[in-house]
Amino acid sequence: GKKSAELVIPISSGDYPGVSSNCIEHFRQESPDPLIPLGWQKITDSGQRCSHITAPVLHFGSAFRHPHMFPNIIAMPMPPAEHLSCFEKWAMAKTVCKELTAMGEDKEAMLLFGDEFGFKWEDLIPQVVWRGSDFPFLAKANPLLKKPQFHERLINWPWSQTEEDKMTKKIGGQTAFNAANKKLKLYRVRKRAPKQADVNEQILSRFTKAAAVESLKGQYIHLLPRWKAVVLTAEAEVIAKPNTLPWANMKFSSYVQDGRKSSALGAEDYKDWEGIGFATGDYKSHKNLAQYKYHIDLGGGGGTTWDGTILKLAMPGMLFHHLTPTKDYIHDWMKPWVHYVPVSSDLLDLKEKFDWAESHRVQSKKIADEGTKLMRHLTSPEGFEQMYQQDMVEPLKRVIEGYKPISINQSQTSWRTWREAIQKIEGDDVLFSVIKCHG
Repeated sequence: GKKSAELVIPISSGDYPGVSSNCIEHFRQESPDPLIPLGWQKITDSGQRCSHITAPVLHFGSAFRHPHMFPNIIAMPMPPAEHLSCFEKWAMAKTVCKELTAMGEDKEAMLLFGDEFGFKWEDLIPQVVWRGSDFPFLAKANPLLKKPQFHERLINWPWSQTEEDKMTKKIGGQTAFNAANKKLKLYRVRKRAPKQADVNEQILSRFTKAAAVESLKGQYIHLLPRWKAVVLTAEAEVIAKPNTLPWANMKFSSYVQDGRKSSALGAEDYKDWEGIGFATGDYKSHKNLAQYKYHIDLGGGGGTTWDGTILKLAMPGMLFHHLTPTKDYIHDWMKPWVHYVPVSSDLLDLKEKFDWAESHRVQSKKIADEGTKLMRHLTSPEGFEQMYQQDMVEPLKRVIEGYKPISINQSQTSWRTWREAIQKIEGDDVLFSVIKCHG
């Protein structure tokens, strides 16, 4: 009622918390772990307005992973239908939403556990597969990370080497001297030996792709994680032996144009990349993806992928979980080396982890099975009730119980009301009514 003390609960929503870029400057420090407590303390001691001793904020999106990085920001279910809307449906009807049920006749169902289609671990394709959008990554936190621009030097630099390197340095199995000879003679070879000409064209194509790989590896540290994955895939394709699968198959199936997703394959923006067999790949449905043994949930705009993690965790293959500076509420249910194999934000340990998985197939299958088992549990009525209590009810309960109204706590502040406090901090004209409750 009107005489009751106020209850003000800060909430926000977005890819990741919209804090001042100055507050996350330490993301850019060249350190194995820039989010260490001392690093955070240095930021707060510098006088910047980034104190973490503030009221809790319920953030409906990705939050910071490290406990010393804005610990007052609580990761809540994300806005998409398979998250927040499912929590709403459970609250209203105690029914698990269709999006979190096994694929079958219902077109809204998103999860594919494998047994619906008879997929078996031993028959899965032994590659790390990913398909998704060419998208930014924590742009405010790490503006130095970029997508590469295609230019001729990416592929033509071998011809500007020293004469000695042209003769001795192998790129994609060929020296620049040998590649130049094959290119020069290709027209004549095609006339008298078409099959040999086809082989030479493949060799030249591999040489060009290998040159691009070496160029991009030179700027690897500055590439967006999804482009890092593309480079690792191209490198795997270059070094793969004949008639063997490259270990990686991570490519763009879409990109965002004018706020809408469009197919990357065949798009004008990727024409030059496709010309050297780079970056883009065919679209793969959930059923196609579920036939692979290894998956990775490459982070996007907010550092995570809001639906990719749960989709891939459910599949019969094993998940390589991309550990970035941010996390989602669902990540707190997942345990490393139990439900997934962790990989670093820069993906430099991905090949090593893949090799481990291939040489420890019993353990890999167990991790894959545990991931699937976890998703089966969390999408069951019993599991979703636990998730609802832990990730919705408990945060709200803690915020409500811990709230100290300004109106009855004026001895510790110069503000008389919560409205005055917000106006003094944020300025005028920032408050407006959305809904009023009575009772």
